[in-house]
Amino acid sequence: MRPGRAAGKNPRSRTTGTPASWPMATTARTTVVLPGRNTLGLLAVLAAMWYAGVTQGNGAAHLLCFFLAALAAVSAVHAWANLRRVRVRVGAIPPVFTGSALRVPLTAWAEAGAEPVAVQIAAGDPDGAAFFPTLSATAESSTTVTHPAPRRGCFRGLRLVVTSPYPLGFFTARRAFLATEAYCVYPLPAGTAPLPRALGPTHDRREGLRTEGDDFAGLRSWLPGESQRHIDWKAAARGQPLLTKQWAGESGEVVILAWAATPGADPEARLSQLAQWIVAAEQGGLHYGLELPGTALEPSRGAAHYHQCLRSLAAFAPEERPR
Repeated sequence: MRPGRAAGKNPRSRTTGTPASWPMATTARTTVVLPGRNTLGLLAVLAAMWYAGVTQGNGAAHLLCFFLAALAAVSAVHAWANLRRVRVRVGAIPPVFTGSALRVPLTAWAEAGAEPVAVQIAAGDPDGAAFFPTLSATAESSTTVTHPAPRRGCFRGLRLVVTSPYPLGFFTARRAFLATEAYCVYPLPAGTAPLPRALGPTHDRREGLRTEGDDFAGLRSWLPGESQRHIDWKAAARGQPLLTKQWAGESGEVVILAWAATPGADPEARLSQLAQWIVAAEQGGLHYGLELPGTALEPSRGAAHYHQCLRSLAAFAPEERPR
């Protein structure tokens, strides 16, 4: 599974003790040293020097040729050693909708006695890589890289590639890590079918919170897929997370979002319609339940229920689809 120039270009560091106390969440593979375009240029220069030394009997050309060749060989050894003691840990990966980019939080450090330089870490997309000028054995460096999420599902395992052109750029050292963190990609909310009819009020008649109404009831975290019309942009400009304005009102209605109520025959389109209904119901402050083949979630609302429903859509397996 290979599900981004991001904030990762400016990693922040903080001292948190010795690396031996930090949990490992990745499995590393062997460091390899690979040639590149600079290697071809070096070979062309060496060949020209060798030719000049042989045809013209130029001892200085021979000497310079052997010196550059030895320098390149030593740089390959240093390139390998530069990444050999790099360690990477991946944090919890927030869910996204299909077509968005996963934001993968990671922490990198070096083993005791090592100080790798010019380290780049990518999660499948070089444009979303994070660059670390140096890594320390006494302080961890944290940042975020991105990874495209082209298809829905719940996955475990993400491949990270660590590279460095150190020291001279003739070779590129490369090391792969397999992160064991699980993550979900929700179906993209889409569809034009209206919400199913409400079954009636809930028994507790609790006060609902809507994104529109008469009385302002405060702010809550913005949920992916919701309209951006009610986002508190002033708070976002101050560096706060995205927040949505809410209004108080009675919203005790219950709707059941059922697989059988979705139009069409394409399973992915039907899942997208269900995702659209979930977003609309949560945004409207409704109590909503979800019915899929083999899965039924009781009506509720709130962020936890919202993500539980979307996770059920993401994990919906082909064998669960009715024939």
